[in-house]
Amino acid sequence: ERLMHEVTADVVRTNFSGKEYDPARFASALGCAPRDAVQQLITGLDLPTTVDEYLALSRPKMEEAWTHAPAIPGAARLVEHLRASAVPIAVATSCDRAALARKASAHSTLFGAFGEHVATIDDVSAGKPAPDLFQRARELLGPSAPPADECLVIEDAPAGVRAAHAAGMRAVVLVSDLIPAAEYDAVSPDARLTSLYEFDPVRWGLPAFGDIICGSVPRMPPLRLEGHVTRGYGRGSKELGIPTANLPASAYAELLSSTTCGIYHGWAQVGDGPVCKMVTSIGRNPYYGNTEKTVEPHLLHTFDGDFYGERLRVLIVGYIRPELNFPSLDALIAAIKADIECARVALDDDYYAEFKADHLFTERAAERANL
Repeated sequence: ERLMHEVTADVVRTNFSGKEYDPARFASALGCAPRDAVQQLITGLDLPTTVDEYLALSRPKMEEAWTHAPAIPGAARLVEHLRASAVPIAVATSCDRAALARKASAHSTLFGAFGEHVATIDDVSAGKPAPDLFQRARELLGPSAPPADECLVIEDAPAGVRAAHAAGMRAVVLVSDLIPAAEYDAVSPDARLTSLYEFDPVRWGLPAFGDIICGSVPRMPPLRLEGHVTRGYGRGSKELGIPTANLPASAYAELLSSTTCGIYHGWAQVGDGPVCKMVTSIGRNPYYGNTEKTVEPHLLHTFDGDFYGERLRVLIVGYIRPELNFPSLDALIAAIKADIECARVALDDDYYAEFKADHLFTERAAERANL
């Protein structure tokens, strides 16, 4: 989705002087058949072009973007869990088969789990928000297909939620910060998620995950960050009593754009010091209403002084919870303390403890030994 917005903004800016693309304005086009979505864009911006002419401009850029598009965090975990639990699964996408093949090229294992249970826009007469794609996807499941009202759709677009409901199915929506909340309100999803790590299969009558460790979800692959500690908003120590070591968000803008907002834990090292436990937020801290996505690690270690300008290495290995707003500062502090305790306990588990010897830390130690 984010790649589509970036490509659309680039095509409009480069080829149509004086026109500007705003993702929020065209939220209703997300998930629709490509030609339908382009027609909405042309009409909405009054672009002097046809659908075919616009697609000739955008397709090469989209094809390039799809080849290195990252998987949604948590998608591989969920799909593998459902496959291993013998839960019938299918894909219903507004892409044509050629575009889907390009998307899937970098994620063969993920898409391979669906086998032949893939419905594309080539297979139906009407795209989302019509129900056709989801009806076709259910048909492809064959004898194992449950009744429509027992099917659960996980969508990331309002049009997809409409389509699922039109097909008589339940719909969970993975919300995007690029789409106004009102767009989701208008389609009444059965549940909203900010991350696939939040998804609880038991709520929907599905087998429980078996990989939760001390209340946290392993993040695979781990996320490695390294940079010099910068000054943040100054709230960690002064307001919260919980100091943080902030990394420069600008250095990780692209990486963070595809990383789910939330509270995570892992390991960290300042300079040549010890590798210590760490809990961090990634996101915009809704209590404070930040506009920039930041990384704010809190190290579970006592330091003699501050370490601004020091080299900080951060290895994120587990997801604790989504970012939340809180009714009061006390409620926020209580939640952070609970996150710290979760990290403290979880990182003693053998699975997480092994990451303390990750190459992010050991390679630096080897370099020092050879000096």
